[in-house]
Amino acid sequence: MKKHLVKSFIAALLLALPLGLSADNFTLGADISWVTEMESKGEKLYNYKGEERETFQLMKEMGMGAVRLRVWVNPAKHGNWCDKEDVLAKAKRAQALGMDVMIDFHYSDWWADPAKQNIPEAWTKHKYKQMLTDVANHTTEVLTLLKDNGIDVKWVQVGNETSNGMLWSVKTDPNTGWEVKDENGMTTITQSMGHIEKNPEQYAGFFKAGYEATKGVYPDAKVIVHLDNGYNNSLYNKNLDILRSGGAKWDIIGMSLYPYWSRKYESSAHRLFAECIRNIKSLAKKYGTDVMIVETGFEVNEKEPWIMESGREQLSELIRLCKTSTDNHCLGIFYWEPTCRPKHYKLGAFTNDGHPTSIMRAVTTAVLNSQLDIQPELRQHISYDRPIVRLETTQGDIAIELYNETPLHRDNFLRLVGKGILDSTLFHRVMLNFMIQGGDPTSKYAEETIADFPAPQLGYASALDENGEEYTIPAEILYPRFFNKRGAVGAARDGNETNPERRSSSSQFYIAWGKWPTARKAGAKEDPLPYYKEAMHAGVPYLDNDYTVFGEVIEGLDVIDKIQRLRVDKFDRPIKDVRITKATVVKY
Repeated sequence: MKKHLVKSFIAALLLALPLGLSADNFTLGADISWVTEMESKGEKLYNYKGEERETFQLMKEMGMGAVRLRVWVNPAKHGNWCDKEDVLAKAKRAQALGMDVMIDFHYSDWWADPAKQNIPEAWTKHKYKQMLTDVANHTTEVLTLLKDNGIDVKWVQVGNETSNGMLWSVKTDPNTGWEVKDENGMTTITQSMGHIEKNPEQYAGFFKAGYEATKGVYPDAKVIVHLDNGYNNSLYNKNLDILRSGGAKWDIIGMSLYPYWSRKYESSAHRLFAECIRNIKSLAKKYGTDVMIVETGFEVNEKEPWIMESGREQLSELIRLCKTSTDNHCLGIFYWEPTCRPKHYKLGAFTNDGHPTSIMRAVTTAVLNSQLDIQPELRQHISYDRPIVRLETTQGDIAIELYNETPLHRDNFLRLVGKGILDSTLFHRVMLNFMIQGGDPTSKYAEETIADFPAPQLGYASALDENGEEYTIPAEILYPRFFNKRGAVGAARDGNETNPERRSSSSQFYIAWGKWPTARKAGAKEDPLPYYKEAMHAGVPYLDNDYTVFGEVIEGLDVIDKIQRLRVDKFDRPIKDVRITKATVVKY
């Protein structure tokens, strides 16, 4: 009787747990299917430190624990890239490094997406039943080749962005292979066999054939149904209902989510992400399966560095939300082709000469971030160039990344941390929708303040150098590369009247916050960066190009938000003291 009760209790507990709690660690990965073609052209890649790296090793070093590899049926007209042998060669390289592998079947000789799902040339004259066999045979053939060569495939996509179905063709240019559009921007469907509107039952049949073929070779592989526009709940419900009513099954719902391509539908990335998170939770509840974002990407524009800073913030936000706000139903995020050159595709994450942009830092710091705990086993493999300092405060922890491009300020801040000068100091100046400021060594001994009888205002005391003398730091203003976006860490300083060289305080720093949406302040010398308007981010633009920004917060923005909302006295000092109890350099 007791054993029966215990078993019943355990069973009830397991049923009550969210689906994702039984899943593997949250995965960050990349689709790098272009890698062999890029290497054939002599294109090279470098890590954060400027050291040349092999592509798969580089992805792992940056925090990617998995790769996604597309496969085409017969891409002979396109150099045979992404045929089964090319996919095998890439999968071997990934597995040799202990990286997980996802296979993405396009069921086409070239690109398949919501606008086209062109039937492979060898299948074009086949009827529906024969094409079911084609799908099954192609899936089995590719996966068997991988399995026979010792590849452990963890996930399989049956179709790529099959929002409008799969295995239906449009009119294409015989020279380029791209779809031909009429004067209204529309394509002409030439074969509608698996189109979701015209033949929904056949779409479900094709997916079912791919699912069953996958399980026949890799019974434990998770099969993914992949649609675009991850924020669009009605799209997913319609498509998945058709699959389910047609007897098709899947293990994971895969999403594409691109703020860049969705801008004409959504006013901001924040709103787009919020709708995507709601969609993930809704779909997990309705269909009983978890979700992955299998494609995302952000714009690279080397002439306007603020664009990559915006991309970094957006990717960081997406990772955080998917990890912490989906009730554990999001299993990971894959970046689509980060290593590609922007001259070929502008939503990669590297420069034209093969160096990582700020966008990639969102991935690396997410793995280093102790609160997110993403793929912790990868931390030992990461090679990062920027120092990270953790400020333990009475309101929570804040992690700051210091820029190597501002070496005087970087080294000075590390000196302050190493000598314990910041320990026990106050955030003595806190202004709502503006910033928080700290680092005054004398604030360790400041008397308490109260609203009615505020303590005397703290001065701009500086740290002392090795000779016991106060000192300032030459300005290192690198605008517009570094600017006062929300979370930017800048150096406090005396005003221009007494400090025309804009030299920085040796110890006092501020963390920018700002109001969202950001407006230009009256009397500002210049218009704010388009970042504030187009990216819809907060910050303090009227400080830009006037103060040295030498780092940014990569963890703990919620703590800063809490601090800047505290009640303060007339000198802007919080009534309840906020102290940096300990500052340390993060080891990784």
